[in-house]
Amino acid sequence: MKFTILILLFSTISGFSQEIKYNLFLKDSCSNKIENSFYYHLERNGTEYTISDFDKGTILLPDKGEYNLIATEIGETHKIIIDKQINSDTLSKPRIEEYIKLSNVSFKKGTSKEELKKLGIIPNYKFIHCEKTCNGNETDFYSNGTIRLNAEFKNGLVIGELKRYYQNGKIKEISIYDKDGFLTKTTFFEENGNIKKE
Repeated sequence: MKFTILILLFSTISGFSQEIKYNLFLKDSCSNKIENSFYYHLERNGTEYTISDFDKGTILLPDKGEYNLIATEIGETHKIIIDKQINSDTLSKPRIEEYIKLSNVSFKKGTSKEELKKLGIIPNYKFIHCEKTCNGNETDFYSNGTIRLNAEFKNGLVIGELKRYYQNGKIKEISIYDKDGFLTKTTFFEENGNIKKE
């Protein structure tokens, strides 16, 4: 009986020690501060593994091997190798962020563009680079060093062409804005270069 209890105790302890942990950290590209990411998951063979320890942002995995890391917060996907009991990666947060301005001003559905502009409702977005309003030609990069975004800005608004890219460096979107920062045309591309939606 004692032998059976020892075997059960050993298998329970070894079961806990086989737990494989993964954490994703994000480095703020502006301040260099590192923080836990809570908006990510891992995938392998059609199974999704999500955070089980929300205090630390840890994912518990059944075994070692290759996984797909989906970092939702920064819009990146990476193939990673889990090869230790405790694993982690650090990815860079974008320097350039887009903010959508909310307005509590009410207006009628048929209100003209000029009137909406006077009310300050449109354009309703602004790009910030390290907490400063974007001005001039600015470029942002993915964690792997490829271009994420490139555009010409004036007081936080895009003037002219905005290009967004996939992680592999291929073009994802080309949007054209007028001199006042109003979107006039957008073309989306699939990763193979074909036009997706216009």
